[in-house]
Amino acid sequence: MSKLIESKDVSVHFGKMVALDKINFSIDENDYCAIVGPNGSGKTTLMRALLGLIETSSGEFVFSPNFSRNQIGYLPQKSFNHDKHFPASVYEIIMTGLNREALKKIDANKEIIELSKKLGIETLLKKRIGYLSGGQQQRVYLARALINKPKLLILDEPTSALDPAIREEFYQLIKKLHQEEKVSIILISHDLSSVSLYATHILYLDQKVVFYGLSTQLCQSEELMAQIGPQATAALCQVENHEHHIHI
Repeated sequence: MSKLIESKDVSVHFGKMVALDKINFSIDENDYCAIVGPNGSGKTTLMRALLGLIETSSGEFVFSPNFSRNQIGYLPQKSFNHDKHFPASVYEIIMTGLNREALKKIDANKEIIELSKKLGIETLLKKRIGYLSGGQQQRVYLARALINKPKLLILDEPTSALDPAIREEFYQLIKKLHQEEKVSIILISHDLSSVSLYATHILYLDQKVVFYGLSTQLCQSEELMAQIGPQATAALCQVENHEHHIHI
């Protein structure tokens, strides 16, 4: 697998406050990386820096020669629209995600219809966005993030406003996209126990990198044990026959 992005000693300061301190990790093709940590740990700041929305104070993001920021799809936090009088239809919302380069290369109508079928929203294309449920809206905004066929999809707390059943359904949808469409995923969440079931890699962040590695190695991280406790860390284990030495 070739590397898409590498974060090299990335730090972000807001005045005297250190939001991120020398963050190192990388994303390869077809990775599914969950970035987790408590509120205020710098997760969204890291993604905003990666997207070029804020400047780094030091360090850099290195992009591979065949990858650039315009090949990133982004589903931001809290994108729901509850205004039933908002005039935009589902079709129009998805259409706004198309960039000029994509418009030159594709049949936009065909792509929107095909993508809506994959996401199970093909019957909603003519409906106003404000009339949809939270789960339906999230699929619409996901379609908007995917319409340019990105190599990397970034999802910022995509299930925070969804009820548990819809949340699980959404996780399954992202898993399917990752496996079938071969799109790399960065999913930001505070729910470590849920995302560890799906992600191939975990980056646990608290201003600094506490853990970065395969999700199967998560339960044996001494650094994470020191952060959240050995019992909570052991409970994340997804590997049979792992031994966990817990001292009570």
